[in-house]
Amino acid sequence: MDSQLFGACPLNKQIDLYFDFSSPYSYLAVARVDKLAAAHEIKVRLIPVVLGAIFNRLGWQSSPFLAQPRKLAYMWQDVKRQAKKYSLEFEQPTQFPIGSILPARIATAFSDAPWLHDFCVQVFKAYFARNKDISNPETIEKILKQMDLDPQEILPRASSQETKDRLKLITEQADDLQIFGAPTFIVHDQLFWGDDRLEDAIEFCLRGEH
Repeated sequence: MDSQLFGACPLNKQIDLYFDFSSPYSYLAVARVDKLAAAHEIKVRLIPVVLGAIFNRLGWQSSPFLAQPRKLAYMWQDVKRQAKKYSLEFEQPTQFPIGSILPARIATAFSDAPWLHDFCVQVFKAYFARNKDISNPETIEKILKQMDLDPQEILPRASSQETKDRLKLITEQADDLQIFGAPTFIVHDQLFWGDDRLEDAIEFCLRGEH
């Protein structure tokens, strides 16, 4: 990962969390990562990617779950169980997957903002708990306003060519890291895939292995 894209941090205390806003397991991971990491003074970098672009490079036209109805049905059952386990709101969305490029660009443009984690969680909840269309700019604007943020200041920067290029580059770098799904945790150059590997990623980080 290019250190110029995200601020440097001691490797033994950092986890890079790659996610996509249309990924239900990313919702579970992002919603709970801060509390778990903070307990061990670990820095977490939330890094949005365009998972569809990675899928295309792998020869998939869309989410692999869509090609396997039984696996898709299981996924929704599993996410519902896990959300209940973590005390998170959940409602299966009527549209899956969904375009999420706008919130991804906002998270990219404001990667160092103190409100980033809360924004990401609110976007995830809008989609996976309230069945809102997060591809609709009005939905995102409403979330920003509810957080006392000014859409007129945030959206132009998020829609700039610089931000578009940056998100594209980050997605390409994720592909170079052999990321194939979301959420993915990168710790000391080791890859952990899936929400159920969050605790393992934290433990590995604390051991300081390379």
